[in-house]
Amino acid sequence: MTTRIEPSTVLKGNIEAKEDIVIEGRVEGGIATTEKVTVARGAVVRGPVSSREIEIAGVIEGNVYARESTKLFAFGKIQGDLKTGHLQVEDGGVLAGKVQTETTTPLVIEPEPGRKK
Repeated sequence: MTTRIEPSTVLKGNIEAKEDIVIEGRVEGGIATTEKVTVARGAVVRGPVSSREIEIAGVIEGNVYARESTKLFAFGKIQGDLKTGHLQVEDGGVLAGKVQTETTTPLVIEPEPGRKK
């Protein structure tokens, strides 16, 4: 299932779900889901967003936390800090804030050839 905020909708308040959320309109409040959030082109979110995965073609004015991945499309904009496992930004995407990437798997660094461990 998917929760969808249509283009003509303005929602004031927080959204909490355990399913995908698609924002095509405006949300003035936080969004939290265990699944994926999609902010469509022309959509605006004014508040923090927390999810497993997020795709942004619209605007988010707030901090973003995506456990696995974030994709910021050419028309997308984040005005806030971002913490994510993996970040992909298309040419033209705007990120105005701090970025922290971290993976859930440990980082293994291979020794340089000829160097002892």
